[in-house]
Amino acid sequence: MARMGVQYEDVVEAALQLQKQGDNPTIQRIRDWLGTGSFTTISEHLKQWRENQRNATPLEQDSQGLPASLVKIAQELWQQACLEADEKLQSYQQQADAEIRQALTDKQQALEDAQRMEEKNLLLDNKNNALLADIKQQAALLSRLETQLETSQQQLVSLTTASQEKESQAKQTIAALKAELLEQQALSQQALDKQKEEQITALAHEQQRNEENQLRWMQEVDLARQQTASLKEAAQQEAQQTKQHLAQLEKQLSASQELTQQQTLDLQGKQIREENLIKQQQQLEARSERLELQLEEKQAAWLLKLEEFNAQLTNKNQQIKELEAALASSSRPAPLIMI
Repeated sequence: MARMGVQYEDVVEAALQLQKQGDNPTIQRIRDWLGTGSFTTISEHLKQWRENQRNATPLEQDSQGLPASLVKIAQELWQQACLEADEKLQSYQQQADAEIRQALTDKQQALEDAQRMEEKNLLLDNKNNALLADIKQQAALLSRLETQLETSQQQLVSLTTASQEKESQAKQTIAALKAELLEQQALSQQALDKQKEEQITALAHEQQRNEENQLRWMQEVDLARQQTASLKEAAQQEAQQTKQHLAQLEKQLSASQELTQQQTLDLQGKQIREENLIKQQQQLEARSERLELQLEEKQAAWLLKLEEFNAQLTNKNQQIKELEAALASSSRPAPLIMI
């Protein structure tokens, strides 16, 4: 009877026993375990067993060498566990899909929020750029206004200095005019006093000469008439010259007032927005008004003195007429007294 070769089951049994012992099942060890068999046959069976091991389930791998009934029960339990695991896996999968969909929705919402935030940021950037441009324009405008203000202040200082100089000149001119007016008044008063003294002296002299000699009295009266006429004409000429000089002074004062008013108007037109300059201008106008009042008072006093002078001239003329009348009456021949 021919000897049978090594079977697949023999190789599997030997490999399992070697694994139980903790040895790696190799061709040599399996042949030693079996005590027979060719290396080729053992190699083919071992290769097939290893292939089956790789494709077998964990339960099949662990159930090798167990009874068939126990393996069947284990397989049924394994299948039931697999079904339950599949159900749980499907539930987990659905839950995971729902969570993934929610995550995708949240991601889309986050993207939309990010887009809106980006648009808002872009809008804010545009607004910020516009505000920065406005700030730069305002800064440039402020710089120009500060330059204009500095120029206006310099002009104000210059105009104030010029106004003060012109005011000082006007004061000096008014003072000179006042001094000249006082000098003219003093000269007129001296002339009047001199005429008065001369008239008194002439009158006394004429009276004395009339007492001594009527003829000489008549001659002296004629001389007095001539002198009186000359003095009267000189006084009238001096009064006329004084009036003319007063008119010139009034014209000069009027021109000075017009110049002051024009300067005031120019100063007000250029510095209408400067309150300090307005106050200074008001003070200047007040000073000008006070000067005008003072000048008017001086003019009134001068006119009063001129009227007094005219009254004195009228009185002197009246005295001369009375003297002429007295001379005329005294020049009549005295009545003869019969002895």
